[in-house]
Amino acid sequence: MPTPPTAVAAPERDVVLSPSALPSPSQEARPLELPHPHPITPQHERIFRENNLTFALDGAVDAEDTSGIRRLLAIYREEYPEDSLVLQQGYQIIADCLERPGTATRAVAQRFYDTELASSLRRHVRRHCLEKS
Repeated sequence: MPTPPTAVAAPERDVVLSPSALPSPSQEARPLELPHPHPITPQHERIFRENNLTFALDGAVDAEDTSGIRRLLAIYREEYPEDSLVLQQGYQIIADCLERPGTATRAVAQRFYDTELASSLRRHVRRHCLEKS
């Protein structure tokens, strides 16, 4: 039986580039400039402001800062009256629970928790209203 051929490694060679293959200094130094994909409109700025307000509200809820929640909620309601009343109601319920824990605020919170299944505030309502009282 003949022996199978063995693989022979090709000798390593240094790669030599001709001067014409190297980029010219003007090509190397030029930064890539990309245009902005779209202009920032007043509508974008309004959305950015709204997102910042809701992030601040979430921070106040996490810190259990009742006066902060109420102050930010008043700004939110004034600047975005057309927005989700469910969201506004949820923050109001949380502030009430933190400020006046008891059976009345717990009942309102339970009703919100049971009916507003899609609300992003359900977990906050559960944590600050239902699990504490």
